[in-house]
Amino acid sequence: MLIEVIGQYEIVLEAYPDLSSSAWTPYLTIYRGRAASYRSIRVLERQPVASEQPAQSREQAIDLARVHAARKIAIGNF
Repeated sequence: MLIEVIGQYEIVLEAYPDLSSSAWTPYLTIYRGRAASYRSIRVLERQPVASEQPAQSREQAIDLARVHAARKIAIGNF
């Protein structure tokens, strides 16, 4: 699990191996504010990130989740 900050948002990036193949599934959660703060607001529940190409490594899955988070924050579509 990685926690990164994009502007006023904190993103939680996770990746887990798919048990049926060698692919990895990325997961994303987005908070406005800090997740550890009592004032933070979860604006996007933890969910898998859909992609056209399956991630072949944990790092690739984390990168997919990071790009997805940046797009959602830029558009403001939660």
